[in-house]
Amino acid sequence: MKRWEAVRSAILSDIDAGAFEDGRLPGDLVLAERFGVNRHTVRNAIKALESEGALRVQHGVGTFVADDFVSHRLNCDPRFTYKLLSQNKSLQREILSINEISVETDIAKRLNIAPLALVTEVRWVSFINDQPLATGSSYFPIDRVPDLAATFGRVKSFTAALKRCGIPEYKRKWIRITARRPTQQEAQRLRISSSSPVLFETNVDVTPDGLPIKYAFNVIRSDRYEYLIETNE
Repeated sequence: MKRWEAVRSAILSDIDAGAFEDGRLPGDLVLAERFGVNRHTVRNAIKALESEGALRVQHGVGTFVADDFVSHRLNCDPRFTYKLLSQNKSLQREILSINEISVETDIAKRLNIAPLALVTEVRWVSFINDQPLATGSSYFPIDRVPDLAATFGRVKSFTAALKRCGIPEYKRKWIRITARRPTQQEAQRLRISSSSPVLFETNVDVTPDGLPIKYAFNVIRSDRYEYLIETNE
């Protein structure tokens, strides 16, 4: 790993931990002394983080944490809102539609239910500080998660809605992440160009005994989001 990459990772960890209380980073000289590198190395790290959307540089003023950037640690805990709270960020979700539909074959397979079985489909757009972060759809088997449509319309939180529907605990079974271009509708919802790459995530959540209760796909702005994978080494 190059020195500027190590500095980038360290600053990003500080951002994730909420180390910069006022949202402002120390000057280049202070950071250079802290990491034992020269100012040029620090500036390369800051430039990279700025291009990724993690920092905002105001020339003549200072370098600030971009509040709309999210670092997501991958594990079996699906509670995204809870993870955002640890980063001092708040998530707002706009519900586009909630419908009961007959499930497609691929979704039925993911949920381990019969083709054409009924599911609750929730389409949404999420925001960080009034800026769009992601859009997607989530599918819940009606026979396993009854009354979700009415419940979710009131609480706007998957975790809270599932708890009210009798599922207090669940975990992520798997997650798949790829990259692609957004559709025109997705680009409009995320306020980006149709040529801008997005992260495309699919996942399945299950009860503690392994019963699938949610399948979802999320289209995420890649300039405001990263996945962090930690090892035990």
